[in-house]
Amino acid sequence: MKSLRKESFKALVGSHNYNLAVPESDKDFKVFFIPSYDDLYSGEKYSKAMTSDKEDIEYHDIRKLPDMLWKSNVNFLEVLFSQEVYEYDNLYRILHNRREEIARMNLPYLYDACVGMFFKKKKEFERVYKSNNLNKSCKHVMSAVRIVDFLKRYVSNKWDFQKAMFYSANEFTREKLLNIRRGKYQSKDELQALISESELLLKKMKDVYKEQKEDYDIKEWVYETVKEHVKSHLIEELG
Repeated sequence: MKSLRKESFKALVGSHNYNLAVPESDKDFKVFFIPSYDDLYSGEKYSKAMTSDKEDIEYHDIRKLPDMLWKSNVNFLEVLFSQEVYEYDNLYRILHNRREEIARMNLPYLYDACVGMFFKKKKEFERVYKSNNLNKSCKHVMSAVRIVDFLKRYVSNKWDFQKAMFYSANEFTREKLLNIRRGKYQSKDELQALISESELLLKKMKDVYKEQKEDYDIKEWVYETVKEHVKSHLIEELG
């Protein structure tokens, strides 16, 4: 009989977390759970995704989190800056207390990760636009523009991830992003111009990020913190 996995925390991510949701936006969550003895014995890092009418939920083995944070995957970094969190043990609070340090620990890789996200969304826009799906095209363009804007805001806010990620209600850029999402820009030339403008800005910011130093001390702390957390739960399970 397999041991049960215990959830550690559940965090809101995506457009609702940035204050960029539109009426049709589902709520996206990431749930992290503690692996069982059977998971550790087999070496399995279990993940799954579930979708309902109102929520999209991804489940991840907590052992995956340190790697994703070190690789500066923005979709995982934002977990530590979530506007809606459900905590089932004390791990989230421990990580949350050093969240800005964690977000800054690998800025050169953060730039690369965002570049990858930008070009993925650019490619998806070009593919989807050919199928005359304007709604998805606009969504991809907004995502591409937003990730570059995040990089710019992160620098201008002196490496404050929270301020860079979240858009206040009265911000001009928030309205611009929402107008892209709502389809105000409909022609391919208009949408392509938004992509091209962001691509130029992306190139201009490269040196700023690449000259930053990695923080290996905080990296080690994150890995050891999660490792000790898993260890304590394993002792409890087997005890």
